[in-house]
Amino acid sequence: MEKLVALCYVWAFGLDDKTDYYTELDRLFLENPEDDFLLELEGLGDNRAEAWERLGRFGESVLNIDIFGKELFAALEKVYNANIFPLAEFGKRCYKLWCALPYEPFLYEHTEPFCILTYADDPLSYGEEGQSRDYYEAAFNYYKENP
Repeated sequence: MEKLVALCYVWAFGLDDKTDYYTELDRLFLENPEDDFLLELEGLGDNRAEAWERLGRFGESVLNIDIFGKELFAALEKVYNANIFPLAEFGKRCYKLWCALPYEPFLYEHTEPFCILTYADDPLSYGEEGQSRDYYEAAFNYYKENP
């Protein structure tokens, strides 16, 4: 479920299309065809706001923060490497995503690598794109270095 929630966040905040989210949802549904919640998610179609509303709450208590983080940062790295957005736009969207993470009991606020999303684009304001990229790459590498 952690991967599905992570992919939903990435889709809901406009960082990627629905393809990866639906691939994971379909996989989970095929493994658990009797799961009413997964069936409900399947029925939402392209409504990313509704999908996020239903899945976003899982981050508060049900998800393993380490598995969720690993999946989230892998998905963000994929978007980053695809170079879909200018770095400043990528940063704005990542910050909005961070603002929407559940804060009960402040799981993500000061936790690496999540908190990097709050400041990684700050160096862009004074022309330091390289430093900003270093921050993002450190965030992406966090779970690779700390499995």
